[in-house]
Amino acid sequence: MQLTYPKAPSNGVQTLRPALQAALQTQGFGINRQFANATANKISLSEAYRGYSLSLEDVSQGKGLKDAKLGDWHYLVFSDGVTIADAQLADVRGHVEFSSLNHGAMAAATVGALKLAEQSPQLQGKTAELRVLFVSAIHLVAIWLHADGEDVLIPIEPTPKELAVTQVYSEAALLALLKPAANQAKQRFDADTSGLLGS
Repeated sequence: MQLTYPKAPSNGVQTLRPALQAALQTQGFGINRQFANATANKISLSEAYRGYSLSLEDVSQGKGLKDAKLGDWHYLVFSDGVTIADAQLADVRGHVEFSSLNHGAMAAATVGALKLAEQSPQLQGKTAELRVLFVSAIHLVAIWLHADGEDVLIPIEPTPKELAVTQVYSEAALLALLKPAANQAKQRFDADTSGLLGS
């Protein structure tokens, strides 16, 4: 399998560098050990890829990936070849700005999913664009490999294991699996009169 990437923002890396250097200097609470031990001169970044999202309404109404909304740019952050974070840039009025730095399980899980995809017989010899899909209301994060005529999804951490396990799914199979959880969550949101759910 060969990965392709969308045309990245020309100043993406320059925008990220100061934010990464500041994060490395503070090494604050909650940062994983590998990130805390990283040094700026050993940091490297992956190619940029896009995040997409489907809403609770989308999933419960049976909408598919073609309805996914375009989101942030994502870069995997490596130190000495080890994935230590997922850095994000947001499109703001025609240019990119630093959005967030996630040093939880997502970055390593992304690499794990790509290794799984490389071993998948259905992806052998194919070319796919790397994307990441979020359905925030049910805590789904999935690597989305977008190829002509076929989309493949691999749920990754922090997706709850009872929702979907880390394996290769077709679009139809994963969305069918998510629909009951989306319907349940939607019923809870619709029944909530406090206005606090989802805030």
